[in-house]
Amino acid sequence: MKNEEKERLRMNTEMTNGKIYPNREKLYRKVYDALSLADRETLLRSLTKIDTRFGFLRFEKFLRFGMQTDTAVYLCNGREFVFVPGDTVTLGWENFTVGMDDDTRLDMQEALEEYGVTDLVMFLRENMSPLRTITVSPMLVERELNDIGWRRVDLDSKELKPFREDIKKHFRPETNSFTINGKMRIYRNNGEIIAELYEPVSYSDFLARIHENGFSLPTEDEWEYLCGGGSRTLFRWGDSFDYAMKLYRFKAENEDSNAPYTLELPNQFGLSIAYDPYKQEVVEKSEYFLKGGDGGYNICGGAGIAIGYLPTATYFRSECLSKDELNYKRDIGGDYTFYRKVVRI
Repeated sequence: MKNEEKERLRMNTEMTNGKIYPNREKLYRKVYDALSLADRETLLRSLTKIDTRFGFLRFEKFLRFGMQTDTAVYLCNGREFVFVPGDTVTLGWENFTVGMDDDTRLDMQEALEEYGVTDLVMFLRENMSPLRTITVSPMLVERELNDIGWRRVDLDSKELKPFREDIKKHFRPETNSFTINGKMRIYRNNGEIIAELYEPVSYSDFLARIHENGFSLPTEDEWEYLCGGGSRTLFRWGDSFDYAMKLYRFKAENEDSNAPYTLELPNQFGLSIAYDPYKQEVVEKSEYFLKGGDGGYNICGGAGIAIGYLPTATYFRSECLSKDELNYKRDIGGDYTFYRKVVRI
C-alpha cells in the first residue's frame, strides 16, 4: 500500500480529539438514511453531549442539484456547522458522464484554441484529480469560509497611522472597499466601516493553530466529497455550464446587491463552497493544498465563463501554483485564500 493511501486510511478512521462516539456506525450515509427523521434528529442532538463546544440549533433539509441531506445545524464559537454523514464514494474525473452541450463545448474550445489546446477531454483530465474510491468519515463542517491573516482593528488605532493619508485620499463615501498594498483594507458592512490589518502566516503555522484549537481542515478527498457529494459529472450540477446562473463576477447592473449568487447558496450538505473562482480554500494532508478556485488565474486571463469557472468544478486541481508552491506556503493568507474548519467523528 502506498504511503498516500495509508495516510488516507488513517485519516478516515481516526477518532477526533480522542472522543468516542458509541453510535458512529449510524452516522454513515447508508445506515443514517434508513433511520426515521425523529431518530436522525435524536442521534444528531446526542453529538453535543460528546463535543460540548457545539450547540444544537435546528434540524434542516438541504436540497441542491438533485441531492439532499436531512441534517443538523450547530453553533460553535459564533459559527454555524452542519453534520455531514460519512460515505464510501468515487471521486475524481476521467471522462464525461452525459457530455457537454454545444454552448459549453464551443465556449471552452474557443478559449483553449488560443493556447494551442485541441483535445478538450485530455485538458480536463489533466486538470482534475484522478479516479479513486474512498471512505469519508462523518464530520461536523463549518458552513462558511473564513479569511486567513486578516485582523480587525479600531478605526482610531495607532496601527492605522501609516495608512491615514491613503485612506483619506481613496476611501470616499461611494467606495465600498479599498486595499493598500495587501497590508490594510477598509470596507463597509451593513453601514459599518471596518478596518483590518494583514499579518503573514505560513501554511505550517496556520495548520498548527487550527489543530491546537481542536479542529482540522478537510483533506482533498473530504473537500471533494463536501463539494459534490460523490456526483460523477464535471460540475456538481452536470457536465455543461449553466449560463442562467447568477454569478459573483458577472452581476447584472440592476440586480439587488444583497441577493444571493447561485453558487453561493447552500449545497446538498448546507455548505457554501466552490462558488467564486477567485477564492481558494486551503486543505491539508494532501498533495494539492488549495481547492475550489485558482485566484482568478483563468477568468482574469480572458478565458471566458466556462473555463473561467472551471475551478469551481468538484475535482479541479490548480496547476498554476505548481511553480510557486513554496512561496505560497510561506504566506498562505491574503485576499484569495480561505478556510473552513471540520471535526471528524
